Amino acid sequence: MKQDYLVLENLVKIFGSGKDTIVAVNDVNLKVKEGELFTLLGPSGCGKTTALRMIAGFEIPTSG
Repeated sequence: MKQDYLVLENLVKIFGSGKDTIVAVNDVNLKVKEGELFTLLGPSGCGKTTALRMIAGFEIPTSG
C-alpha cells in the first residue's frame, strides 16, 4: 500500500480582518498518495492558486 505523500487537513486561509475579511480557502481536506497525480479544478476565484501557494510554502495558512 502506498503512503500518503501530501495531506491537507482542515486547511483555511483568510485575508484581511474585520469587515474586510475574505475567506480564500475554507476547510479543505485532501490526501494524495505517492505516485498519484491530482488536479485542482474550479471556477475563477475559488482558491486554487491560494491552496497551491500554501502547499509550496509561499503563503502561511490561517489554520490547518
